[in-house]
Amino acid sequence: MKYPILAAALLFAAAPATAFAMAVDDDERELYDSSIQCMTFYGLMAGLGSEDGAENPDLAKSGTKFLAVATVLADEDEALLKADFDKQMNKFALLTANPDDPDNIRQIKDIVEGCKSLETVIDAMLESGS
Repeated sequence: MKYPILAAALLFAAAPATAFAMAVDDDERELYDSSIQCMTFYGLMAGLGSEDGAENPDLAKSGTKFLAVATVLADEDEALLKADFDKQMNKFALLTANPDDPDNIRQIKDIVEGCKSLETVIDAMLESGS
Protein backbone atom coordinates (compact mmCIF):
# COMPACT_ATOMS: atom_id res chain seq x y z
CA MET A 1 0.00 0.00 0.00
CA LYS A 2 1.55 3.31 -1.07
CA TYR A 3 0.39 6.86 -0.54
CA PRO A 4 2.98 8.90 -2.43
CA ILE A 5 1.00 12.15 -2.33
CA LEU A 6 0.56 11.91 1.45
CA ALA A 7 4.23 11.11 1.98
CA ALA A 8 5.33 14.00 -0.23
CA ALA A 9 2.97 16.38 1.53
CA LEU A 10 4.15 15.27 4.97
CA LEU A 11 7.78 15.63 3.98
CA PHE A 12 7.19 19.03 2.42
CA ALA A 13 5.35 20.27 5.53
CA ALA A 14 8.09 19.00 7.82
CA ALA A 15 10.95 20.71 5.98
CA PRO A 16 11.57 24.42 5.47
CA ALA A 17 11.43 25.29 1.76
CA THR A 18 15.02 26.49 1.65
CA ALA A 19 16.43 23.37 3.29
CA PHE A 20 14.17 20.79 1.67
CA ALA A 21 16.70 19.39 -0.76
CA MET A 22 19.42 19.12 1.89
CA ALA A 23 17.42 18.02 4.93
CA VAL A 24 14.84 15.63 3.50
CA ASP A 25 16.63 12.56 4.88
CA ASP A 26 16.67 13.95 8.42
CA ASP A 27 13.07 15.11 8.18
CA GLU A 28 11.97 11.80 6.76
CA ARG A 29 13.70 9.90 9.57
CA GLU A 30 12.09 12.02 12.26
CA LEU A 31 8.64 11.60 10.75
CA TYR A 32 9.22 7.88 10.29
CA ASP A 33 10.38 7.40 13.90
CA SER A 34 7.41 9.39 15.21
CA SER A 35 5.02 7.40 13.03
CA ILE A 36 6.39 4.07 14.28
CA GLN A 37 6.14 5.28 17.87
CA CYS A 38 2.57 6.52 17.44
CA MET A 39 1.51 3.41 15.53
CA THR A 40 2.84 1.28 18.38
CA PHE A 41 1.26 3.45 21.07
CA TYR A 42 -2.19 3.51 19.47
CA GLY A 43 -1.97 -0.18 18.69
CA LEU A 44 -1.21 -0.98 22.31
CA MET A 45 -3.97 1.28 23.58
CA ALA A 46 -6.52 -0.20 21.16
CA GLY A 47 -5.62 -3.68 22.35
CA LEU A 48 -5.95 -2.90 26.06
CA GLY A 49 -9.74 -2.58 26.05
CA SER A 50 -10.54 -5.91 24.48
CA GLU A 51 -8.99 -8.77 22.58
CA ASP A 52 -9.62 -7.21 19.18
CA GLY A 53 -9.50 -3.49 20.09
CA ALA A 54 -13.19 -3.15 19.27
CA GLU A 55 -14.02 -1.09 22.36
CA ASN A 56 -12.28 1.95 20.94
CA PRO A 57 -12.04 1.75 17.17
CA ASP A 58 -10.71 5.33 17.02
CA LEU A 59 -7.44 4.16 18.57
CA ALA A 60 -7.05 1.45 15.95
CA LYS A 61 -7.92 3.97 13.23
CA SER A 62 -5.25 6.33 14.54
CA GLY A 63 -2.68 3.54 14.62
CA THR A 64 -3.56 2.63 11.04
CA LYS A 65 -2.90 6.19 9.86
CA PHE A 66 0.57 6.07 11.34
CA LEU A 67 1.18 2.61 9.88
CA ALA A 68 0.36 4.02 6.43
CA VAL A 69 2.81 6.93 6.88
CA ALA A 70 5.57 4.65 8.18
CA THR A 71 4.99 2.15 5.36
CA VAL A 72 5.34 4.85 2.72
CA LEU A 73 8.47 6.30 4.31
CA ALA A 74 10.04 2.84 4.68
CA ASP A 75 9.19 2.08 1.05
CA GLU A 76 7.25 -0.96 2.25
CA ASP A 77 10.37 -2.53 3.79
CA GLU A 78 8.61 -5.03 6.06
CA ALA A 79 11.81 -6.09 7.83
CA LEU A 80 12.60 -2.49 8.74
CA LEU A 81 9.04 -1.84 9.90
CA LYS A 82 9.02 -4.96 12.06
CA ALA A 83 12.43 -4.22 13.59
CA ASP A 84 11.47 -0.65 14.46
CA PHE A 85 8.06 -1.75 15.77
CA ASP A 86 9.80 -4.29 18.02
CA LYS A 87 12.13 -1.56 19.32
CA GLN A 88 9.13 0.59 20.22
CA MET A 89 7.38 -2.34 21.89
CA ASN A 90 10.49 -2.88 24.02
CA LYS A 91 10.59 0.82 24.86
CA PHE A 92 6.97 0.77 26.02
CA ALA A 93 7.64 -2.38 28.05
CA LEU A 94 10.44 -0.55 29.86
CA LEU A 95 8.34 2.57 30.41
CA THR A 96 5.46 0.59 31.89
CA ALA A 97 7.61 -1.75 33.98
CA ASN A 98 7.62 0.83 36.77
CA PRO A 99 4.36 2.76 36.43
CA ASP A 100 5.05 4.93 39.48
CA ASP A 101 8.30 6.39 38.14
CA PRO A 102 7.66 10.11 37.46
CA ASP A 103 10.14 10.14 34.57
CA ASN A 104 8.34 7.24 32.87
CA ILE A 105 4.99 8.98 33.37
CA ARG A 106 6.40 12.16 31.86
CA GLN A 107 7.79 10.27 28.86
CA ILE A 108 4.46 8.56 28.21
CA LYS A 109 2.61 11.88 28.48
CA ASP A 110 5.07 13.41 26.01
CA ILE A 111 4.43 10.53 23.60
CA VAL A 112 0.66 10.95 23.92
CA GLU A 113 0.85 14.69 23.26
CA GLY A 114 3.27 14.26 20.37
CA CYS A 115 1.07 11.65 18.72
CA LYS A 116 -2.05 13.78 19.13
CA SER A 117 -0.29 16.76 17.56
CA LEU A 118 1.10 14.77 14.66
CA GLU A 119 -2.26 13.13 14.03
CA THR A 120 -3.87 16.56 13.83
CA VAL A 121 -1.37 17.53 11.13
CA ILE A 122 -1.96 14.28 9.21
CA ASP A 123 -5.75 14.69 9.44
CA ALA A 124 -5.52 18.27 8.16
CA MET A 125 -3.38 17.17 5.24
CA LEU A 126 -5.76 14.34 4.40
CA GLU A 127 -8.71 16.75 4.52
CA SER A 128 -7.02 19.27 2.28
CA GLY A 129 -6.08 16.55 -0.19
CA SER A 130 -9.60 15.21 -0.64
